[in-house]
Amino acid sequence: MRAPLPTTTENLVLSRRAAEVGMTDALRAARQTGEVERPRRGVYLTAGVRRGMTELEKHRVLALAVGEQRVRPVYAGFTAAVMHGLPVVDGFSREVFLLSPTTSGRRRNGVVEFGRRELVGLVEVDGVTATAVPDTVIDVARSRSLLQALVMADAALRVDRFGERPPLCTPGDLRSAFERRLPFPGSKRVAAVIDRSTTQAEGPLETLSRLRIEELGFPAPSLQHPVRLPSGSTVYLDLAWPAHRAWGEADGDGKYLGVLSDPEDSRSPGQIVIAEKKREQEVRSALRWECGRWDWAEAWSGRPLAAKLLALGLPRSPSRRRRQP
Repeated sequence: MRAPLPTTTENLVLSRRAAEVGMTDALRAARQTGEVERPRRGVYLTAGVRRGMTELEKHRVLALAVGEQRVRPVYAGFTAAVMHGLPVVDGFSREVFLLSPTTSGRRRNGVVEFGRRELVGLVEVDGVTATAVPDTVIDVARSRSLLQALVMADAALRVDRFGERPPLCTPGDLRSAFERRLPFPGSKRVAAVIDRSTTQAEGPLETLSRLRIEELGFPAPSLQHPVRLPSGSTVYLDLAWPAHRAWGEADGDGKYLGVLSDPEDSRSPGQIVIAEKKREQEVRSALRWECGRWDWAEAWSGRPLAAKLLALGLPRSPSRRRRQP
């Protein structure tokens, strides 16, 4: 029986390490029998493991494989965002993003290197080096969609009402990093993200909803609007328009399918739905406001969301009906 091949803490098999322990032939045999597959030259992964991975896990493994080919790699942009745990909503990149060791950037063999032309903060994240969160968000905003960048910015800035999860950065941190790097290509795209970012969005669907509401020409909502119930407890409405006596609830798929839900919430989907309905009835009783509910698909499309906002009696400005860049 062949001895197991040496692996890294991330379960990668490196050809150079196999050579160091005299297992080059064993690695060659594993390749020939299909026991390992190669995500990058000189870096291998046990066969079948990758097929069971999520897209996030695949990108992380690919990034680590790229990192094994370099001396002191620094992850940047989208890849750094994945390392920081920021949410992805518009697809995973097939390229790995690094900070170049020089002032020159380049794109080659599935790797994009950002030139070091500006002062960029570096941090350690789970054993790897990446650009700091503010710089990461800025680099994502320079190259990805407004929605993706805003979702990541909101997630990084989010202030938990209960103080259990500290924000990854503050609005001041983000603004300071932006101003420190000026002037730079794509700064207008970044400014559009920073100007729309908030500490109050509780998830990607709320961010998407806010952006669509702006694009559709409806007035900006108040976020996490507090309401005191007759019972004495206080609830927070996802989006509210007090002047129009209306509020909206962004229902993520996780509330019904167990996806994107709070891992600490042990309730079943049915129990969550019942609790939400009871909450809505209590708020209606306290405020006498109209409520609209929508999910990710409705907000993504835009038209169903627009119909629900119109049904709430919200005014719409035709001049603002546009999709953001």
